[in-house]
Amino acid sequence: MNKIIKTLVFISSLVFGQQALAAACSAEPITGTTDCWTVPDTYTITLYEMGICNDILDQVATVPDLSSTCQTAYTNTTGSTVAVENNITGDLSGGTTTRPNDNTYSYGFIKVDAQLILKNQSTFSASRDGSAGGSGTVCWTNGTAFGGATTTCGAEGAANPQNMNVFITALGCSGAPENNFYCRYEGDAEGLDDTYAWLVDVNGNASTSSVYSESAGDVKYLIGIAKFNVPKTVDNASTGMQAQFRVTKGLIVDFADNTVAFGLQEFKVVTTITTD
Repeated sequence: MNKIIKTLVFISSLVFGQQALAAACSAEPITGTTDCWTVPDTYTITLYEMGICNDILDQVATVPDLSSTCQTAYTNTTGSTVAVENNITGDLSGGTTTRPNDNTYSYGFIKVDAQLILKNQSTFSASRDGSAGGSGTVCWTNGTAFGGATTTCGAEGAANPQNMNVFITALGCSGAPENNFYCRYEGDAEGLDDTYAWLVDVNGNASTSSVYSESAGDVKYLIGIAKFNVPKTVDNASTGMQAQFRVTKGLIVDFADNTVAFGLQEFKVVTTITTD
């Protein structure tokens, strides 16, 4: 008897704790260092849809027609808030779960809001300056959106980390320099699946304006599609679908002289079909 696919999100990133900054940089950055990477304290996304596909045209900027080429395993028209945490597995909230048809699939997809939310507090061995002001060995996100003066520094007792909104309104990469709303990420250094991204408006059409809003033409959603290194099979033994979000380099710590600024670096998604 066919089993209903249970749609889960498996959130995973390496557990470095406060040592993440130094480990990512090989040594704690000093004046003049450009940047380094770490795991943010919190990383929140809004997931609307995920599933598996065939016949995706991944080398063109045309937005894929998910309804005709994909089997949706989970959908939530209002969005499911996912707090990305280290090594935590949990059910998605709300929405509708559907078992994809038995088949072998070459791609997996997710559709998320183009607004991400990060929060972070980092401790340094020497005093640093915040991009928004203050000096001290502790620096934190102060509530300013990415692209502004995101960081305040001071004493540990004064730390008051706030959510930092990140609006992904352009992709811009060497794989597709002619189009800020479509990008190819191929040849991953960790051997992960090649991935392809499109920014679309509230109607699902290709974005034409680097503005986040629910107006036609602006950016509202990010569609990410992974081309599996090994195709995934759904059959009677299949019990679930998991999407693993890797954020070991989720937060960039940018140094301009002694001033610290926090921003978005990357997240990666790995899709798995689970069996008994």
